[in-house]
Amino acid sequence: MADEAQERHASWLELFFDLTVVAAAAQISHRLHSAESVGQIAACGAMYYAIWSVWTTTSVYANVAGERTRQRAVLRTMLGIAIMAASVPGVWPQLLPGEHHDVPEHRTWVFVVAFLLCRGIASRSAARDGQVVTFWPATQTVAATPWVVSLFVPEPIAYVLWGVAIAVDIAFSMLGATSTQMVERMTLRARRRQEDRDKRESRRLDELIRRGVSPGRLPDASPTLISVAQVERGHLSERLGLFVIIVLGEALAQVVAANGDQDWTRGVVLGSLAAFLLVVQLWRLTSEYGFTPAPRRTKALEPWQALPAHLGVTAAIVAIASGLGALIPEAAEHLHAKDRWYLFGGLVLYLLTSVFAGLAGRSPLRWYLGWVLPSALVAVLGGVFGHLAQGWVLAALAWLVLAWFASYNRLVKTGTPGAHGS
Repeated sequence: MADEAQERHASWLELFFDLTVVAAAAQISHRLHSAESVGQIAACGAMYYAIWSVWTTTSVYANVAGERTRQRAVLRTMLGIAIMAASVPGVWPQLLPGEHHDVPEHRTWVFVVAFLLCRGIASRSAARDGQVVTFWPATQTVAATPWVVSLFVPEPIAYVLWGVAIAVDIAFSMLGATSTQMVERMTLRARRRQEDRDKRESRRLDELIRRGVSPGRLPDASPTLISVAQVERGHLSERLGLFVIIVLGEALAQVVAANGDQDWTRGVVLGSLAAFLLVVQLWRLTSEYGFTPAPRRTKALEPWQALPAHLGVTAAIVAIASGLGALIPEAAEHLHAKDRWYLFGGLVLYLLTSVFAGLAGRSPLRWYLGWVLPSALVAVLGGVFGHLAQGWVLAALAWLVLAWFASYNRLVKTGTPGAHGS
């Protein structure tokens, strides 16, 4: 049975569901282009987390449900993510630059409501199958109150509420997955809720019988058995890796789109080539290590470790994509500080996430000292002193940073576990 679980792959339904991520990544990246303050960038980060969390909870539900995955539930969530993505340009219009104040109203309401409904769909679907997802509790719960209250309070308080809700969501899932007491409480609450549902269903059947409905036409009254869901590790790793590839595709699309209306000068050609090679390096790291860019001496990361790392990696790639999209038109000029930090700040986030994954997987010390530390230091220096160089030079520098970071496996015989067991 374990071998069969490892051989399981993403279904056509799941691959179709992933198409919404393409639209969402593009919308977030475009919103980042127009961001002009830390608050605007933070809002983009919060929206990305909301979309990522909906995709994650739905994918985790499909992971534990397997062939019992409810197609309608997944398609409804797909519609919800599409609505969230379409709302991104108009969420928190007071944070948008002046020329964007003509966006339709109430997009923030639409985004929040769609988010809460989508999270609720995943939760209800898992509960109906009798599954308690203890390895990532966010699948079956959401801190809804801060999101709802944020719609009725002044902006500064609303921003804080979004941040609190996200922090609680992540902390609850990471701590809940590692706490035996929390796992037991989740299971006990699920059983009590199921008992209440079974009692209501029994009363409904009794009422139908009193009305004269024949036994053959009665719905199945068998009680649902509650069990703790077991993660299908190979399938989950594949799903998370596919998400990374999708986001990499958005980065490549940014490079291609930026070339569409440019004269192909020496700077544009060199900058585009360096940007393309940078995306290739990100892909190479994904193919070598999986979605968590770090060598490991131990077994695959636990879901409560892998999912936050996946969030960091994909958010970093979205930021890098925005930086590359702004760099190509300015390849022969000096980049604005914001766009420069999208590129190099994204690299730093990518490297910091690799440290988290490396600590969890007990990566060797020489990797930290010889590859992570120098790469992160050069990336920070690129962000600080990048105003002294032209855009194409910065793209080349970013590529060199990743090229060195990716050289570890070629220069050192690591003997680490397989790349795709993240």
